[in-house]
Amino acid sequence: MTELTMREIQLVSLEILHTVATICEEQNFRYSLIYGTLIGAIRHHGYIPWDDDVDIMMPRRDYDQFLEYMKIHRKEYPDLRIFNLDECKEYPYMITRISDDRYIIKMENEKPYGMGVFIDIYPYDGLGTTEKEAVTYGMKGDRLSSLCYQSTREHFAIETTTSLFRKIIKYPVFIGSKLIGKDYFQKKLNQLVKLKEYEDSNYIGCVIWLSGGKKEIFLRKWFDETVMVPFEKYQFRVPKDYDEVLRHTYGDYMQLPPEKDRIGHHYFKAYRKDE
Repeated sequence: MTELTMREIQLVSLEILHTVATICEEQNFRYSLIYGTLIGAIRHHGYIPWDDDVDIMMPRRDYDQFLEYMKIHRKEYPDLRIFNLDECKEYPYMITRISDDRYIIKMENEKPYGMGVFIDIYPYDGLGTTEKEAVTYGMKGDRLSSLCYQSTREHFAIETTTSLFRKIIKYPVFIGSKLIGKDYFQKKLNQLVKLKEYEDSNYIGCVIWLSGGKKEIFLRKWFDETVMVPFEKYQFRVPKDYDEVLRHTYGDYMQLPPEKDRIGHHYFKAYRKDE
């Protein structure tokens, strides 16, 4: 198998994103670039140069409709495969990944389950009408998703953890999570979704993967309108209030990080399958 460079991974992911966005435009499913992909769109008009990640969000209703559409029209996209709990029981996450089946990835700290180069789709649920309500609800998801993640690691690793306290407790948490198992945490996370309506909430976020805590709890109004912006050779939707969204999460997002921090945070290698 031929290993892909970061740029090759970016270009494969870009085409997956373009396919997903085209479906969303044709079917009137709401979506938006989010997280580092949104920074890339605004600051670089494409990928952050040292990042091969693609993240988009969809309101829960649109997310469910998109997945149903993909199931019905599966034969029209023979190279694409959906990864989530419904489609793959070994899959360790709660969000959906759309993968290009012509490739395969090998994770450093994760059992293989057949995924190729992919993009992440985060379903956004309502979190409540007040900030206090949103934080209380959202942090339940944050804790559960962290435990779920640890339960699926093959071995203990500090990875991106920076807090001294979190570093100290991470190993016993890892052991406890492994003993309990991912099925328990995934069941608990599934009980959190759809408890609050997206449309009726002032605050929204991905309750099943709220890894940034308060920084990933957003005002819904920031996402009510979207605009098209250039990203590589295409254009994709971003929140009209993208500056509010990005400053809330990252602060001065237009400032480049120190050179030593300009590295990707994915722990895998991607390969093109042999013909």
